[in-house]
Amino acid sequence: MKILRLEPRPPDQHHAEAVYGVLLQNLDALYITAKRLTGRADLAEDLVQETARKALEAIPKLKDERNTRAWLFRILLNGLRDHVRWKKLWTEVETDEEPPDLNAVSESVVVATAEDVRRALSSLTPETRVLAILIDIEEFTIAEAAAMLQIPPGTAASRLSRARRELRDLLQAYRSRSSRSGRKP
Repeated sequence: MKILRLEPRPPDQHHAEAVYGVLLQNLDALYITAKRLTGRADLAEDLVQETARKALEAIPKLKDERNTRAWLFRILLNGLRDHVRWKKLWTEVETDEEPPDLNAVSESVVVATAEDVRRALSSLTPETRVLAILIDIEEFTIAEAAAMLQIPPGTAASRLSRARRELRDLLQAYRSRSSRSGRKP
């Protein structure tokens, strides 16, 4: 009787396949996050394409594929940060006509229109906006978001708290205005 020994795939091939899979599963989330942060579809597409290129080139350097999703978002955020340095995008956000599909951040968000949410989110400082998006919309942990942004977790938690408070206040104001104008919130 002959015993067949199955050879495992070379680690590099397995590693690459895992990264490809995570990248494909997260392309939409990367795009939506980039669009929420920039307000521009064209720039979001460019950032996601650059993120994919850099990720694929860096596969051999990736030591642990368990945090591949966070690693991809870190590449995206670093690309956005590089773009901002050159274009000062954080203070000059241009938006597309189509409002993004946002998930709820607080009770006030549930009753606000998508346009109100977009306005409220875009009125946050870049430092608080990115945390609200990463944690409340993309569902990263505070520790993961802090690592992506290269800030201490305590700072991330503080900024997230501030972002949620500001969003709640802004959306409450929208809700109050809607009630006074006779529209349903």
